[in-house]
Amino acid sequence: MKRRGFTLVELLVVLAVGSILLAIAVPGYAFMVNANRLAAVSNDLVTALHLARSEAIKRGTRVTVCKTGDAMAVSPACSTTANWQDGWLVFVDGGTRGVIDSDDTLLWTRAQIAAGTIDPGSNFSRFVSYLASGVSQGSGNFANGTLRICLASNQRDIIINNTGRIRLESVVC
Repeated sequence: MKRRGFTLVELLVVLAVGSILLAIAVPGYAFMVNANRLAAVSNDLVTALHLARSEAIKRGTRVTVCKTGDAMAVSPACSTTANWQDGWLVFVDGGTRGVIDSDDTLLWTRAQIAAGTIDPGSNFSRFVSYLASGVSQGSGNFANGTLRICLASNQRDIIINNTGRIRLESVVC
């Protein structure tokens, strides 16, 4: 009767080859995970901005995206001390510009992102508002600006032009 199976040498060779292939694949996998995280965060923020712009046009009033320190609070509020990576809110801004008043309607919330930073530049340091015409207006009173998202030395810029339209640009931070 013939015995079938692997010898110890054959098993060690297979394990060595598998280890080498795994060592080659892991750095590429980490890059892919970081790239996907960056895409997810930037897509979430772009979605919030598109929602704000379309709701402003539809409702005929200002809609604002602001940064918040606690998006999951019972009554979330915009924050001047929080960072954009702490979360953001989208709301109909009928009262004080960039502040959720009692009669404002909250449309969407986003909690803290897992990793990375968002640099809003000077114009969008506190909020981005969209007027009924679809034109953007930042807390610095200018219509255009850039939100820079940086994660693991990868950067994606969300560039808002004078008319409120958004485009993305990928660079290295």
